[in-house]
Amino acid sequence: MRLFIALFGAFLVLCTTPSLSKATEKQKVKIAALKKGGEGMVLMTVSSPNEFYVGGNKHVLYISGKHFDLYDQENEDGRGTLKFHIPQADFNTLTDGAKVYLSYGLMEVENEQELEEMCSQSLSPCWQVGKLNKKQLK
Repeated sequence: MRLFIALFGAFLVLCTTPSLSKATEKQKVKIAALKKGGEGMVLMTVSSPNEFYVGGNKHVLYISGKHFDLYDQENEDGRGTLKFHIPQADFNTLTDGAKVYLSYGLMEVENEQELEEMCSQSLSPCWQVGKLNKKQLK
């Protein structure tokens, strides 16, 4: 009888514990907004339904072979937002339709293909967040 109760208790614990696959699922990230900011800056907002990690490293945005790491971070109500400050002169040189990537920590990559391969790995702290659409700039 004790064995039955122990097995039944273990079964209940397993059934009510969240799945481990959820923990290893890659965070969803997308471009949420593109606006003109003050002092000759363009603000690109990247958002996620999950909070962005806060630690000893920084988030980096990659577009058209350039990277940007000046941003404001907000984690509120379980959601995350990164607002990147891109100088207008740099923004003007970016290719419309270019793929946009985000990483946690600076990634030393040779080209966009290498960056895309790294971001496709499930445990890599790198994400493809969409394509640059300059027409969205408000």
